[in-house]
Amino acid sequence: MRGVILAAGRGRRMGRYTDDVPKAFLEFDGRTLYDRQRALLDPHVDGTSVVLGYRHETVLDRFDPEDPIVLETWDRHENAASLLLALRRIDDDVVILNGDVLVDEREVGRLTDQFDALEGRLNLVGCLPGIQNRETAIRWDDSGRVTDYGLIEGNQHAGFGIVSRDHRAAAIRILRERLHDWYPCVYPRTPTRPMLLPDGRHVEINRPADLERARRWLASEQIRCA
Repeated sequence: MRGVILAAGRGRRMGRYTDDVPKAFLEFDGRTLYDRQRALLDPHVDGTSVVLGYRHETVLDRFDPEDPIVLETWDRHENAASLLLALRRIDDDVVILNGDVLVDEREVGRLTDQFDALEGRLNLVGCLPGIQNRETAIRWDDSGRVTDYGLIEGNQHAGFGIVSRDHRAAAIRILRERLHDWYPCVYPRTPTRPMLLPDGRHVEINRPADLERARRWLASEQIRCA
């Protein structure tokens, strides 16, 4: 299994914080988001690729990331194009993390354990509990298969999941046709099961205020995060 971190975007809502580096390479408490994400994935993968775009020259020069993949069209396409580029390069099961998400390490382990138990037959997508209709969400049917993704009433996508090698070719075809979409559009179009996360096991950094929220989250005795 390989890890993929999608970090091509700038993160405009972070304002001046991303003038020089993309959001995934912001440093706080002495480490970048990317460094923390790699540490989360390392016990479960044979290596981690990162898809870069905005300021990729700076990232390559300053941080020397493992196995970088550069999306030249980052400013014209959404992150479906980032995952497409990674899947074309990686012929393996792929654990995907958005570049602005941290997840409790127990949930990463649970995701990979569930995937192993399914013997790679299904993709998996992490979802936050609670019904909502304002954020991008995942919905599934009574059999537990994902049926929809978008601005719908459903459980919010948590920014991580697994695409099986068995469904790689189908995912490539779907992403190639949807470069202006978000990559979870793959999940309702390939055999995918949701995995619900407990409350508080996930943090997403979208705005400057989220940096302090992330610090509190990392410092919590209830959280395990490398």
